[in-house]
Amino acid sequence: MYDWNCLKGWSRHQHFGLRKEWLDIYFTNQKSWHKHAALGNRQVDSLNAWLKTTGLEDKKGCLTPLGNLFLINGTSSRSLWELLWAEVVFNYVTAHWFVHLGCGNWTTKELRILVRTAAPRLSEWTAVNAVLELAGFLEKTPVGDELGQGCVTKGRPRRIKRFGLAAPCDAAIVHVLRRLYLQEGQRKLFWNENLTWPWVVFGCSRQFIMERITTMDKTFFDFDEQYLIMRNDEEWYDVAIF
Repeated sequence: MYDWNCLKGWSRHQHFGLRKEWLDIYFTNQKSWHKHAALGNRQVDSLNAWLKTTGLEDKKGCLTPLGNLFLINGTSSRSLWELLWAEVVFNYVTAHWFVHLGCGNWTTKELRILVRTAAPRLSEWTAVNAVLELAGFLEKTPVGDELGQGCVTKGRPRRIKRFGLAAPCDAAIVHVLRRLYLQEGQRKLFWNENLTWPWVVFGCSRQFIMERITTMDKTFFDFDEQYLIMRNDEEWYDVAIF
């Protein structure tokens, strides 16, 4: 199991969750989006951070292959949001921790307690902001409702219900496996290891993922009952997205 207490970056988006309308602004005018009237200074800083967290921009601020797909196809493709969610899970420790809770129903207060239980070194303020950013992201993007990663109820306290995505697309499954390979730094991944597998990321059944993997081109990986071996680490965004 992951040692959450040693991980950093639980809160790094200026206390804001990403909003779909922010990405619409960004992709409509990439040169001057930061001057848009709907974005204050802190929101500009937040979006700058989220663009890295979502894998839409690299560290130098250039569009990634995933960012180019959003630029070409817009922000309405569910498959692209599945890929984006995978990036968030592997780039943002709060989301990474959250998916390992499995499916369930929690108030934001309960999540704050769980965060500090998993990572006691965190201050109360950091835990509050971490849950605030995650809840805002789930509430204001299709990831929450449409992908089933966390429906956020109104009122106080807010409640987050994660029921999962039953059938993520093949491109998202392959992308998670690629990210997992890069995270672990080894090509052979044993199925019985407690890792961030696609069924963990999306909250779906392990059986569904295994059935989809058996139909995929072995150009990407080899596998048997004990382990999966990655063949290469190229970008695979074009696998059955549309």
